[in-house]
Amino acid sequence: MKTIRLPAAAFCLAAALLGRGAPSTAAERLPLPDAPVRLVIPDAVAFDAALGGSFRAAATGEIGADDPLLSAWRQSPVGSKLEAEWSKLSSDLPWTWTQIRALQPRAIGLALDSLCALEIVLVVDTPLATLPFGLPAGRPKTHAGVAYSLVAPGTGDPGGGDERRAGLAWARHQGLLLVASSERALVAAIDEALAGRGVSAFLPGLVSLELDLDRLRKDRYFVREFAWGTGGDEGRVRAALRMEAGRVVEVREGRGARPAPALVFDEDAAAAGWEPGADGFALALRSGLLEPLPILADRPVPPVAPLPATAGQVSDRYLVRLDRPANQPGAQWEEGDLAAWREIAAQRPAPGWGFRVDRSGGRAVVFAWPQSLQPALERACRQTLARRGGRVVDGRDGDTLELRVGPGLPALAIRRAGDFVWIGSTARAVAGLAAPRPAGDVVRWARVDLAAARSEAGRWGRAEGPSAPERVRPFSDRVLGLLGWMPSVTAVAVERRQAGEEWTERVVFATR
Repeated sequence: MKTIRLPAAAFCLAAALLGRGAPSTAAERLPLPDAPVRLVIPDAVAFDAALGGSFRAAATGEIGADDPLLSAWRQSPVGSKLEAEWSKLSSDLPWTWTQIRALQPRAIGLALDSLCALEIVLVVDTPLATLPFGLPAGRPKTHAGVAYSLVAPGTGDPGGGDERRAGLAWARHQGLLLVASSERALVAAIDEALAGRGVSAFLPGLVSLELDLDRLRKDRYFVREFAWGTGGDEGRVRAALRMEAGRVVEVREGRGARPAPALVFDEDAAAAGWEPGADGFALALRSGLLEPLPILADRPVPPVAPLPATAGQVSDRYLVRLDRPANQPGAQWEEGDLAAWREIAAQRPAPGWGFRVDRSGGRAVVFAWPQSLQPALERACRQTLARRGGRVVDGRDGDTLELRVGPGLPALAIRRAGDFVWIGSTARAVAGLAAPRPAGDVVRWARVDLAAARSEAGRWGRAEGPSAPERVRPFSDRVLGLLGWMPSVTAVAVERRQAGEEWTERVVFATR
């Protein structure tokens, strides 16, 4: 069977996700320079014991070309780009987890500084005085009395080229092996070691991680490849993967403005959740219900221009159509009904909102909405449906208003529940749904049945079209690529609790 070699570091976090092992309390300090992303494996032996299945095969370079994990890796835009860059580096450093394990590591750390230049530092705490294998000699250099070898400059170094982003430099210092993809990054790690600075596990667990949100949000490359909200989180987020009662759990801690408490409702669905802020509400309502299309226009209404004058010079009087709006090159289109939806979003009495997808595919959102403004909400729904499908007919199903288009086809359903309103794809999607209720100190939650999500893969592919290097398909590339990394995970549950500005989030992965 053909095998594929991929960078072992790229699999560290995902490998622990589906592994089995006990958290370590080791406190080795590793000289990782300050960076937007830093990862620590505090007990390499425990991590190695947890590494199994396709993740071990990938990390050791023995994964088959037909392995679903490899397909998912390549489906992700980030994965395909990293594999291409790794192939350029592998001639100088053909490392896999097998070589790292041969170092008998006690702890391992990784810092990712510049995402565009792929400036990475790998630190391995090893008791071996002599390495069991050779590293490329390169050009010998010193920094502050510490000898190191520069094999090839990286993009972040003066003189580094764009043809190969990842260079190679390495050093040995006081029981540590330092390997970096640029000379600049290696020198930064040496400075940390000489100053006696270092980091250990950010939180107890098999793998721990620290993210500098402020720096990541300023990195155009990172923001382009990863979908980020505009929530109130700030500063540094710490995370760790653990085993709790036989389940894989990711724990996150950070700081941010305290939102209003979350509300809960029926969770027996393929997907459900509550978002405390207004971020994402308008897009979810429009793309999930009002206009379920892969590409949405900000100004979807074609412009209407006056008829040509009857007197004077007319360039082409025979192309005037009274039954069609003028659509000349450069004509400015109009936002139409979207103006009403902007007003509705601004008039909501609370920013929080919930979403629900039932097991038959019915979709719905819920949010607080005054009874006195119910006619304005229904009118905006009719305007959007009329733009999309022409004539709109009201239908009643109990206490639910169902808006229908064409030959009586359900297009949208509206149902009040106390001070809240549910908007769903059909009357059945909102039938029996009650008003959300308080959830204590929980400020955000979500539940997703991954089997149901995976079953939609074919529809996503048809809706979003074929893959292309110049664009990212949100579902087909991002979501399915992520799900491919978790083949045995059947459901994910997220819950965030907050006290003051400090929040703690738990992500529980249910497996077969």
